[in-house]
Amino acid sequence: MVKWDRWRAPFMTDVGHLVLHSRQGTALLPSFPEVRTGAAQLPNTTALDGVM
Repeated sequence: MVKWDRWRAPFMTDVGHLVLHSRQGTALLPSFPEVRTGAAQLPNTTALDGVM
């Protein structure tokens, strides 16, 4: 199923381990690979909450 509106997604990183998931717990990193690339620029133990 295609979702056409926005995604709200908490993002956390800790020593190279990334977590990006929907409010329901669905893993979103496979759908947004650019987040993994951008996360390399963030310090460890970063937590963000945003809308994509």
